Amino acid sequence: MNKEYRFLGWRSADVKDARGLTPRDYYDLLSRVWCRETCAARMRGEWSEDNKTWGQCTITAFLLQDIYGGRVYGVKLPDGNYHSFNVVENCLFDLTSEQFGDRPPALSDLSEQSRETHFANEEKKLRYELLKTKLAAILPPEKKREETNMEEQIVTVKIKTKGEKCEMTDAEIKEWYASHVAKLFDPAYGTPEIEVELERIEK
Repeated sequence: MNKEYRFLGWRSADVKDARGLTPRDYYDLLSRVWCRETCAARMRGEWSEDNKTWGQCTITAFLLQDIYGGRVYGVKLPDGNYHSFNVVENCLFDLTSEQFGDRPPALSDLSEQSRETHFANEEKKLRYELLKTKLAAILPPEKKREETNMEEQIVTVKIKTKGEKCEMTDAEIKEWYASHVAKLFDPAYGTPEIEVELERIEK
């Protein structure tokens, strides 16, 4: 980790999503799409390219919750609004903390934040959806099976009979088994190639 960040919790923000991305990666991505339109309306007059995280905290925190799960917590500010950040398992990260410069709010008297409450505000919900759309447009593709270190496995099917004959041919059994097993695999990795070795054991 050569690059240094300024957001709270960046050093230990090592949780990964399905793409293998950490909150540090999402900070880099979001830095490309945070804009005046995604800033809280009441704060847009003070938003600038030099302070892209200004007015972006709640929609960013809920967007990161979509990705990593966990909980969104808030610190009540003097004006009665909340500054929101993420806690995933034992990992706390606040991608928009640098908007406060050298005086971030103290993490005391915290309360869990509800998206139902926040998104009752239509303006905030629309900003969240805009940020989500902008982020989706620049996300790298998910890793395909061939890009992973997954080992190939061969499935062996043994049919044990008690003297009676199986009415299905080997080819029919292979076709049936392959079609059913394929449904158990994550479609993100593509259709698995399954080899079935049949061994008939009869008494």
